[in-house]
Amino acid sequence: MMRIELISVVVPVTQDNGDVVSAYHSYRRVLGRYGKPVEFIYVLDGPMPQAAQALRALKNGGEPVEILSFATPFGESAALTVGFRHAAGDVVFTLTPRIEVAPDALPALLDALATADLVVGRRVATNRGQPQKPRKFERTINVLFGTSLQDIRSRVRVMRAEVAKELTVYGNQYQFLPLLALAQGFAVTEVDLPSTRMPPRLQRFLPVDVSLLLDVVTVYFLLRFLKKPFRFFGGFGFAVLALGAVFTTYLVLARLVFGIPLVDRPALVLSTLMVVLGIQIISVGLIGEIVAFTYAKDIRDYRVDRIVEPTTVELAEEKGDTAVQSTLTKA
Repeated sequence: MMRIELISVVVPVTQDNGDVVSAYHSYRRVLGRYGKPVEFIYVLDGPMPQAAQALRALKNGGEPVEILSFATPFGESAALTVGFRHAAGDVVFTLTPRIEVAPDALPALLDALATADLVVGRRVATNRGQPQKPRKFERTINVLFGTSLQDIRSRVRVMRAEVAKELTVYGNQYQFLPLLALAQGFAVTEVDLPSTRMPPRLQRFLPVDVSLLLDVVTVYFLLRFLKKPFRFFGGFGFAVLALGAVFTTYLVLARLVFGIPLVDRPALVLSTLMVVLGIQIISVGLIGEIVAFTYAKDIRDYRVDRIVEPTTVELAEEKGDTAVQSTLTKA
């Protein structure tokens, strides 16, 4: 079990209501059993008089509550980013302002941190005796990213402090935190938690949910092709270029060999446009590679898990060999 001196709880609030108080007391009661200090960071996504008043009353009563508020709504991703920035705990929970899972089951998330960096609370309907099968959305995500998660968009999570510091989320990427953590090399696992309410939007994946599809495409591109954009644009561009070149060659040969006129054949215009389009797509990929190469030294999408053997410089430092240190430094 990892050593915990302080537990941070980040709660993004996107709707103005007073239910945050009852949820807070439930969370506080359960997490207080560890005998460690707990800090609650509530981030209000815009002006929310009711929620702000209720939280202010908790703070004035001596509760460990910190209240942050945006002047205008910026979304849950921004709220999580600000909350992570202010969290000082060794572990960071992300919880919902209204109870979605049985609070008494939260310790199971902390226990799972012994073998993982981020633990997701997999919501299980209380009227079922076994975990539910992955939904269509999760099955699609697992196929695209090669994962085996069953409740990717669960907002009940716990992570080590270094995970919260490394993750960068914007837009609607808060729904894909486990995928972002996996891309950074962190270990992610799931723990079954009894659910008190299953939102209808999570019970099925509708093809007409265009915004969700766009979010999936965005995350897929960012995780797979951000550092190698030419792999994406180049492959697609070469396919379009090759197809256009084949059609153009066929039409030209048909004109030269068989004497078929090209004046009233729109296929020639279409094939020529495909050639031009393919070249443009390839050019976009090359420009993306240039940009990625230029800023590669400032982008770190990896982490060092551990050092297997000390380097020569470290050994020299331990022995106090200043001459070796100076030589290696100059080299």
